[in-house]
Amino acid sequence: MDAAEANSRAWDMEAENGSAWARIAGEDEIDAARRGNPGIRVTIDRNVPLSWISALRGKHVLVLGGAGGQQTPVIAAYGCRTECADISRVMLERDREALERYGLEAALHMMDMRDLSAFPERSFDGIVSPVSLNFVSDAEAVYREAARILRPGGIYILGVANPALYIFDDRLLASGRMKIKYTIPFSDEKSLSSKELRRRIAKGDTVEYSHTLEDILGGLCRCGFSITGFFTDGTSFEPVDSFLHDCYLAIRAVRADD
Repeated sequence: MDAAEANSRAWDMEAENGSAWARIAGEDEIDAARRGNPGIRVTIDRNVPLSWISALRGKHVLVLGGAGGQQTPVIAAYGCRTECADISRVMLERDREALERYGLEAALHMMDMRDLSAFPERSFDGIVSPVSLNFVSDAEAVYREAARILRPGGIYILGVANPALYIFDDRLLASGRMKIKYTIPFSDEKSLSSKELRRRIAKGDTVEYSHTLEDILGGLCRCGFSITGFFTDGTSFEPVDSFLHDCYLAIRAVRADD
């Protein structure tokens, strides 16, 4: 099984087991979006500023790797012509359920975010991508596709984990014990033994990659984006947040004019 297939199955299980990312948006969130105040999250807790998203109202927006019944219906309620591309069938079903519940419309696609060839060049005005870059090995493959399908001046809003989160022994971390174990860049495929990787996949864990700050930020620049906004967020897990304030990175980038 390759990493994409493993992550597709893992996120199906996450959704079925009640992941916070598969919680359908509440009626109050939809009403707020309709009134012009959408609560869009690409990291764990903090909403992106309204100034990041206001230029996209009424425009064509892709939710990339962000199905689960939250961002897609909220963006649709904000008045955008909305589509969502996600690797998980069950997460897309959460989107479908939310859209039906609130009488909203969006096109849903099951696909790998590294290959968006189903979409024509320059077909979107914006992309919103909650933390999902850490589930692919090649960040620039995603950036290149984002640049291809965005119109010049298009807005790309994404969340990504701080690479430093991956230095810890995750088995101990679950119980609040922080022990440095791994070097950066981390990769489940390279940092773990083949036996441990197979065990994790069999258990339904996601396959993850830390990337480097150069790949995350420099990669955007190399693919023709200018970074116009940035903030950080925590994990809502006190042992980690007390050690590392900037656990997740939220980035707003704009595709350069040709």
